[in-house]
Amino acid sequence: MFFLLRGGVVAGVCFTAVAVFSEGVSGAEAPQIIWASEPVRPDETLVLAGEGFTSDSVVELSEKGDASGKWKALTPVAVTREALKVVLPKKGSQKIWACRVRNGDRVSPVEWLNEPTAWWWLGDAGQSVTPGGWLRIFGLSMDMKGENVLTLTPHSGKPVSLKPKEVTAYALAFEIPKDLPCGDYQASLGTYDTRAVGCGRLGPVTVRSPAAWKQDVFNVKELDKNPHVALQKALLAAQTNGGGIVYFPRGRYSITNTINLPPNTVLRGESMALTSLYWPDYENPPNNLVDGKDFGLENLSLYCQHHKNVIHVSHASQRFFARQVRIRANCYFMIEDARKEFRGRRGPPSHTECGAALSVEGKNFEITACDVYASGYALYTRNAKDGLVAGNTIRYGHRGYRIESAERLIFENNLVEGNDLLAIGNDIATFWGNACCHIYYYKNRIRQMYGADREMMTLDAGGGAYKGVLSAVSGPHLTLASDPTYKDYAPRPHTDWKGSMVQILKGKGAGQYRRVVANSGREWEVDRPWTIVPDTASLISITPFRGQNLFIGNTFEDGGAVQLYGAAHESVVAENTGSRMDGFLVWSLDPHDWCPQPSWYCQFLDNQILEGNGYGHRMSGFGTISAQGVQTSGTIFRRNAIQNNGNMHIGKDSKNTLVEHTVIRQSDKDVSVLCEQAEVYLRDNAFHAAP
Repeated sequence: MFFLLRGGVVAGVCFTAVAVFSEGVSGAEAPQIIWASEPVRPDETLVLAGEGFTSDSVVELSEKGDASGKWKALTPVAVTREALKVVLPKKGSQKIWACRVRNGDRVSPVEWLNEPTAWWWLGDAGQSVTPGGWLRIFGLSMDMKGENVLTLTPHSGKPVSLKPKEVTAYALAFEIPKDLPCGDYQASLGTYDTRAVGCGRLGPVTVRSPAAWKQDVFNVKELDKNPHVALQKALLAAQTNGGGIVYFPRGRYSITNTINLPPNTVLRGESMALTSLYWPDYENPPNNLVDGKDFGLENLSLYCQHHKNVIHVSHASQRFFARQVRIRANCYFMIEDARKEFRGRRGPPSHTECGAALSVEGKNFEITACDVYASGYALYTRNAKDGLVAGNTIRYGHRGYRIESAERLIFENNLVEGNDLLAIGNDIATFWGNACCHIYYYKNRIRQMYGADREMMTLDAGGGAYKGVLSAVSGPHLTLASDPTYKDYAPRPHTDWKGSMVQILKGKGAGQYRRVVANSGREWEVDRPWTIVPDTASLISITPFRGQNLFIGNTFEDGGAVQLYGAAHESVVAENTGSRMDGFLVWSLDPHDWCPQPSWYCQFLDNQILEGNGYGHRMSGFGTISAQGVQTSGTIFRRNAIQNNGNMHIGKDSKNTLVEHTVIRQSDKDVSVLCEQAEVYLRDNAFHAAP
């Protein structure tokens, strides 16, 4: 059986039109747009969030980059005061359009649709680049116009224009010329097109010489016949030298204590297959087996039994790398039961006592082409910024990774696989911090999670500083009406909330958020003024920020949900496939009643569920979930497919939701909607009922 759904809310096989218009409101102020559902193509529904929309509103589009050409008026299919939906014409190709909303003679400022929009960038040296290095830019509509150009403008001299070497819808990659002079540049992204569009200034970019790793080699086999003495001599020599290479030729090396690496030192073997370092089965293992700041490891294998952290990178570290490192960290090696002694050996009672194979803090780190098997965490990062984790095999017993309070992280082309029946899921979290954002999570394969909640990927953690109203607003400066109350998971919650976000939940200006740049008592500063200025009746919350994350092109198999679990504004889940998992979800909630954490303007695009049967009674699908009365708003489900045994669920307290060009095959259910019909619009979806 086949049903084509056009502009309808679906319950079973029935549908009801939802072109519901609000009552007319005062036209004293021009309408304002605060968000648009881009990228958007011809014959797709544009969703606008803002304020001052009325039953008389029309959307105007112009193909002229300067917005001075002829405007085409489009009649909305659904309007509320704070949201508007309009279907773009079928004819033509995807373009960069100028867009505005008109209420009679009052017109909103122009919003550019499909304009390349950069959220963040990362260079081969973190927040700088080196001659011959690379720079990658992440955001939306990066593939529009195909002629994007990165312009680096020095303080004096001619600008340098670079074409991208790789282009996707969400990322651009540039190679930095080997002969580019070092110095400070202003970076901007535009097009070779004559129209004045593009995402404009990226800000300052520093080109600097590569950080020098000293190449003096200290060969442990040449320094002493006793391997333990030889290692200590090599480390001391590297420290005295201001760095160098502590080299292990082919062989197996017994290590009895923590290797404390001096700064600027590389621990190098002949290869993963030829060089092996191993530690004893400690009764009480040290906190770290390899420790330091500003160091590297490459071309070797590390083996241990009872352990805590295997490799630990200090919070003071400014550079770290692990390349082609094999880690076998197994607290349960050669025992039958974690709770019973076997041949004189007993493992810890829980995976949670085992620490992490890689525990990384600090800035500017790289973990590439590594092969990790871990008892507990395989990778734990905390307050780590500017990182590349790519091409690794990660197998684990407890949790594959926890990315805690990170910013600007590329996590791509990794295999993350649970290798224990109690292996749980993975999280990108703010348990002790203000933000975990600007993560590019690309072409990973995530599989086999059967413990606890089984989240294959979840944003996580409650926390907040304030829920209430304001007593004053002046540009980016806010004065709270009462004292903040800080909540997080630490015994003594932190009070510096730089990097968190202020979001307007209700009242004037609802649906906007801004990042915090400073706070002291009731006085708070955000990163820019409000488009629609809130008043003293507007309800706000201040929480961690887990937004503007990109989850693109991944494969998820045999696990729980991939979920944007609160505070996930403007995140994108696109081009992923899932099999035997609990689906793709977005949440809004108030964990522990600490502070409301809505998720706004999240988009699920071009995803597929290949096998909708989860574990036992579980069923896969797409959906929104709102708990504790916290509203999910502006969620876009577009061009997704469920191949069998799944459905789509739009939960209670969902606002301004779109489901479009989605196909559901061989399923007993299609789309269930629990929110008010006026808040969801379904268009051109296909339901092929189960035979």
